[in-house]
Amino acid sequence: MFFGEPFEWIRFLRAFVTRIPAVIFALGLHEWAHARAAVALGDNTPILLGRATPNPFKHLDPIGIIVFFLFGYGWSRPIPINAVKLKRKRDILVITFSGPLFSLVLGFITGLVYYFFGLHRFSYFFNPDASQGILLTRYLSDLMGFFMVTNFVIFIFNLFPIMPLDAANLWTAFYTSKHMKKVVGYQVYGIVILLFLVVSGLAGNIMNPVVDFFQRLLIQFSTLWP
Repeated sequence: MFFGEPFEWIRFLRAFVTRIPAVIFALGLHEWAHARAAVALGDNTPILLGRATPNPFKHLDPIGIIVFFLFGYGWSRPIPINAVKLKRKRDILVITFSGPLFSLVLGFITGLVYYFFGLHRFSYFFNPDASQGILLTRYLSDLMGFFMVTNFVIFIFNLFPIMPLDAANLWTAFYTSKHMKKVVGYQVYGIVILLFLVVSGLAGNIMNPVVDFFQRLLIQFSTLWP
């Protein structure tokens, strides 16, 4: 949003007060979905650690939230699970993908409401010709638009099989408990890789077309009704 464009303080501040709440709540609900899935499958670890809550501040990662605001892509603290408490090994996969799928559903539900009711018309960021509505209406429109897009970004980003993102749990199918300590040690390298992908723009080159496709799909779908 900010890179490659002339810097404008008003635009920056407006983005800050709308984007930050959208990112915080989208990340919090994403991790909450993981926690609820784990508890439903018999692992009470999220409850014991106080993570089975929709309170977003229980799930935020300081680096992830800063990177998310600056570059549009980031992460939160993964929900800890105890595979020993799960009945089936595939339950890990259910927990892994519960978060991204929940984010995808949230994004589409928000987008349907956003475009079907024409709320995007009031947005400073999602409609360059916006000139209607009171200040509160415009703020809520911006907030809703950012929440929609952020959920799509979280969905796509967490399909990258890199720690600490969700899809990294797929590697559990290839290592045993005795390798766990070494694998956890690699997490710091995963963060470095993620930072490189984000800062270099490679992550954006992969995800932006998909997010744009989702938005076009929602806009077309919203026109099916008069």
